[in-house]
Amino acid sequence: MDRYQQLYYEKCFRVAFLENRGDAFQRLFEAIMGKVYPGDFIACRPWGNIGDRKNDGYLSSKRILFQVFAPNEISASKAISKINEDFEGAKKHWKKYFNEWAFVHNTHDGRLSPQVIERLEELKQENPEFKISHWGYEELLFEFRRLDLATLESWFGVFDIRASLNLGYEDLQAVLQHIQEIAPPNNLVDVREVSRGKIEANLLSPAVADFLKIGMQKHRLVEGFFRKWRDPNYEARLATIFKKRYIEYRDQKPVVHPDRIFAKLEEWAGGTATRTPTEKVAVLAILAYFFDKCVIFEDARR
Repeated sequence: MDRYQQLYYEKCFRVAFLENRGDAFQRLFEAIMGKVYPGDFIACRPWGNIGDRKNDGYLSSKRILFQVFAPNEISASKAISKINEDFEGAKKHWKKYFNEWAFVHNTHDGRLSPQVIERLEELKQENPEFKISHWGYEELLFEFRRLDLATLESWFGVFDIRASLNLGYEDLQAVLQHIQEIAPPNNLVDVREVSRGKIEANLLSPAVADFLKIGMQKHRLVEGFFRKWRDPNYEARLATIFKKRYIEYRDQKPVVHPDRIFAKLEEWAGGTATRTPTEKVAVLAILAYFFDKCVIFEDARR
């Protein structure tokens, strides 16, 4: 697997991590662990009136018992209540089977409130016979990186940066035409130059930043496409469409993480059908072009 493929699949994972909550996040956790540790990790489903007995997954070889907590909004009081209830339940039902108890959460930056950290530290002092840990984005990304290319391709599809070598106007035209057909514009917007630090100002992850850089390698191709297109207002109309869609995603409640906004724009621009590697690169090239022109995402100078 080359660096660009790794970046692509890590971006797919980050989007899935940010997007899924509740049971969907638990299914994501189970999918990752099941693929990384086949025949070793055991997912536990609720059963009748006995539930799951405070077991959201068990890694037999390492004797780790997992408890997943992934609500839409994490409050300290609810998290602490969940920790207390699930840890005591785990000791009651599974004490002889585990050495480590891991609290799995879905905060996008891996940070926990001071109250939750304090409670986890108290558990360590109160239960020295167990290792108490917490797993967030970085811990799951570490496991995700263990997956081989064949598994990743079967999960997220094929990505090949070499497709960019054959990228031509016809590929761009297909994507641009798709966008114009599904979202006719109303007004034109000004196109501005990108400012330094825009990636950092928008809190975009390194994986998304690298993909924007990949797309920007085709900046001249996109620019030439618009310059030679028979309609001189074509670029401005598409810029309006992109701007409108970006604002729609940006202003959603609850707030959508910038990486997820990027993924939603990518999905919208390319359509929902499975795309070829060349079409995927074409979408990236267009997104990078409008990012560079400050049509989508916020200018760092604001």
